[in-house]
Amino acid sequence: MSQPLMKQAEGQGPDDALCRHLAWSGSPPPAARARAEADALLSALQHAYQVRVAPRVTDDVRLVVSELVSNAARHAPGPGRLDLQVADRGHTVRITVRDTSPVIPQPWPANPRRPGGHGLEIVKALSRRLTVQHTGEGKQITAELALHQSRASPGPDRYHVDRTPDGTSG
Repeated sequence: MSQPLMKQAEGQGPDDALCRHLAWSGSPPPAARARAEADALLSALQHAYQVRVAPRVTDDVRLVVSELVSNAARHAPGPGRLDLQVADRGHTVRITVRDTSPVIPQPWPANPRRPGGHGLEIVKALSRRLTVQHTGEGKQITAELALHQSRASPGPDRYHVDRTPDGTSG
C-alpha cells in the first residue's frame, strides 16, 4: 500500500510552472492514483490558464504516468516521487519519477510478439524527450510531452541516459 507523504498543487504566474507532486515512502501508489494527479494537473492548466488540452494528449500523459509509476513499482523498492510539471508556458508537460533502483532501463526493440516489456517503448514513442539520470538514491526518469503538437517521430536522440552519479554532465 502506498503511503503518500505529500501531495500539492502550485500555480504561480503564467511564466512559472504549474506542478503536482506525489511522494511515497513504501510501495508506489496505484497507477490510478498517479493518473488522478495527471488529470488534476491538466484540469488546473485548462481552468487557470484557459489552455485547451486535446483528449489525445490527456490520454498520452495518463499513459506515460501509468507506465513510469508501474515500472517503479515493479523494479524499485520505495521511497519514490512523481513530479508533474507544465512548462514552456503551457506547451510541455514534464513527468518525472524518482525511485531507489540504480538500474538504468534500456528500451527494447519493437516486437509485437513479446508479451510485456513494452512500457519504455511506449513512453519513448509518446515523448518529445526521455531522460534517465542517476541520483544519489537511485535514478530519475523524465519524459517530456508536447501539449500542442503532433507526436514526435521516433529517433535515437530522444532517449538520453546521463551516466554520472549526480546527473551532471561531466
